Amino acid sequence: MRKKKMQINDPAEVEGILARGKILFMAMSHGDQPYVVPMNYGYDQGRIYMHTGHKGLKIEVLAENPKVSFTLIDEWEMVPNELPCKWDTTYQSAVGFGLASLVEDPEEKIAGLEAVSRQAGHTGAMEFPPEKVNQVALIKIEIEQLTGRRNTVDL
Repeated sequence: MRKKKMQINDPAEVEGILARGKILFMAMSHGDQPYVVPMNYGYDQGRIYMHTGHKGLKIEVLAENPKVSFTLIDEWEMVPNELPCKWDTTYQSAVGFGLASLVEDPEEKIAGLEAVSRQAGHTGAMEFPPEKVNQVALIKIEIEQLTGRRNTVDL
């Protein structure tokens, strides 16, 4: 990382960013083209889970190449200034790399869907009828590398 003062060195802080986030941008390689999609997600026990349909471009792309990158931003705010070139942004972000796969195990699929629901703010008991579980695909990212960054603008 070029600006070391912005790096978050505590892995627990970076995991906290993942635990608080709401939208994750997953990047894939579609042949010689990048492909990025925003996804609702759940973070649980070092893994990222995202629900989607059984068919579609992201499913096709991941079948070709399971290597992904992802990013998300947490706690951001624009910091205006009288001079346009002096505007800034405060934020915390996480960037990671990993391998994506479809979850086939029914118990892990339900646990992943629970993680997605909790991340979205659902509290309390959750029940996922088998017919509903079978209607969705669940992507899991096994994180291989994770970094964090923050900008706390000095006002």
